[in-house]
Amino acid sequence: MAELVFFQDRTKELLDPTVFARAEQLAQEIAQEGKVKSSQFRNYFAELRALENRFLKERRHDPDKAFRRLVPELELLKAKLAYNTRSNGPLKGATTFVNFLNEAIDAGKRSPEDFLAMMKYVEAVLAYFYAHGR
Repeated sequence: MAELVFFQDRTKELLDPTVFARAEQLAQEIAQEGKVKSSQFRNYFAELRALENRFLKERRHDPDKAFRRLVPELELLKAKLAYNTRSNGPLKGATTFVNFLNEAIDAGKRSPEDFLAMMKYVEAVLAYFYAHGR
């Protein structure tokens, strides 16, 4: 699978518009798979949003430290995601959703800019997920 890239021009932090087309396609696939509930998706997004809010607050004081603290929290979220895919877990069979979140989180760990772009991407997937009837 190709690396998830958010920027058309990284130096200018200009997002690639195709990111949102990918978000819509992915949301359709997640909805069609039918293995993730909207509340489950919202819960992961809420956790990401809380991490984003803390990161933005801490970044004002020490940007490097804020990102160094963020990355392990993202890894912990991936661990929770993995735990929920166990044989009797709530995300059992939600392969498309789990792969999407793992790929997005990995991309978000590359840099502070990638993390903020990842948040927009995940938000777009969630919005399209709702638009497609879930």
